[in-house]
Amino acid sequence: LLSTVAGVHKYKWLKQSVQGLYPQSALLNTIVEFALKEEPVDVEKMRKCLLKQLERAEVRLEGIDTILKLAAKNFLLPSVQYAMFCGWQRLIPEGANIGEPLTDCLKDVDLIPPFNRMLLEVTFGKLYAWAIQNVRNILLDAHAKFKEL
Repeated sequence: LLSTVAGVHKYKWLKQSVQGLYPQSALLNTIVEFALKEEPVDVEKMRKCLLKQLERAEVRLEGIDTILKLAAKNFLLPSVQYAMFCGWQRLIPEGANIGEPLTDCLKDVDLIPPFNRMLLEVTFGKLYAWAIQNVRNILLDAHAKFKEL
């Protein structure tokens, strides 16, 4: 009992000294509160959240791989490539509402392992490169036609 009481006093002293010495941001306050929290942490709930983020990242990776495989096909009509590009950006006809476009490939999956995070970023980078190359080709074709006129 004496060691438990002494341990609690040590943690309170540590909490007071950490909070009193440095100006803290909201994130640092949250970290300190989490580390010094005396109630039990629901590890199972945290594990489920991380697993959901991993599943979400895998679905995103599968989708972007599928789009890349389709983009690599040379026999696709330009209108199909354009539709794929618009669908990827969520540019849809007026009146249909499917939600906000994804602004970042790591949105809502920021706690996945670093390897998975880099794999997702590299794969999205390949799609960005494909899109930029297509826009470049269209602009070069338009420039050549403009010079002919």
